[in-house]
Amino acid sequence: MQSQRKHPLRKKVEEEFVEEGVGASKLIEMLVKSFLRAGSDYGAITDIKTDVDNIYMLVKSYISEKRLDIYVLKIGDRILMSKTNENFDRIYEVIKERSSLEIKRGIIEIWDDSENGLLHFLIIPLRKHFPIEYATDSDKEKTIKALLDKYSDLCL
Repeated sequence: MQSQRKHPLRKKVEEEFVEEGVGASKLIEMLVKSFLRAGSDYGAITDIKTDVDNIYMLVKSYISEKRLDIYVLKIGDRILMSKTNENFDRIYEVIKERSSLEIKRGIIEIWDDSENGLLHFLIIPLRKHFPIEYATDSDKEKTIKALLDKYSDLCL
């Protein structure tokens, strides 16, 4: 499993995106297309210098309009993307072996891999997995709270 710890997608996008003054919609299109070409099933849009909510809505709209098999979450100032992984069942087994279950509510689960500083946010019926890094226990708790606050409607 790969987390967002390595940033090859960011480097690749920065290399591709050399024009100045290009609109946010064009940038979103380029970021999502780069994510689709990347070898990873996970991606993050970070270092957003404008309204994160607006960028999040642009990403969701683009994904919906193009009918892409990507699920997107917004946590604080980060936008996380996940492709459907054909090996979800195997990934889930590895997570269960190496992590401890923090939260299980409805269709979501949050697992903690404390050795690697990763939270695994899973939406079971959608077969979506989001590995989310954390640095401290405080950071981990803030992330869990943000996930539950933002996505509690998925728990019902």
